[in-house]
Amino acid sequence: MMRNNGKSTFFVNFAMVIHLLNVKNMSKTIDLQVEKSNTLLKAFREHLSDLIDKGVNAEQLNEMERKLAELKVANETCDRMRDELSNQVKITNALLQDVKENYLEKKKVIKGYYLQEEWSKYGVIDKR
Repeated sequence: MMRNNGKSTFFVNFAMVIHLLNVKNMSKTIDLQVEKSNTLLKAFREHLSDLIDKGVNAEQLNEMERKLAELKVANETCDRMRDELSNQVKITNALLQDVKENYLEKKKVIKGYYLQEEWSKYGVIDKR
């Protein structure tokens, strides 16, 4: 039930969709980095003896592995929070739309039955 502000509601919803797509891309970026890092770690572990004289050691690889595990957990937490936020935004927008419609309906009552000079008495401010 969109009224006069249908265009602005469309643009707000469109902006939300674009933002969510960008956020999903960030999650994909993290997934790709985890995959690439795991591949690198596996290869480094297999060839660690060749890399020790290059400054690479097992403790560094273990630390990198711990950080990757932390990143996975953090990313999963972000995904869960995004889903919750997305649902809450939908609920909030629906409530906002309902409140706006109720406000406009009640305002029409005052404007339809009272002179403009009396509108402010009922909380209706004319901004003209």
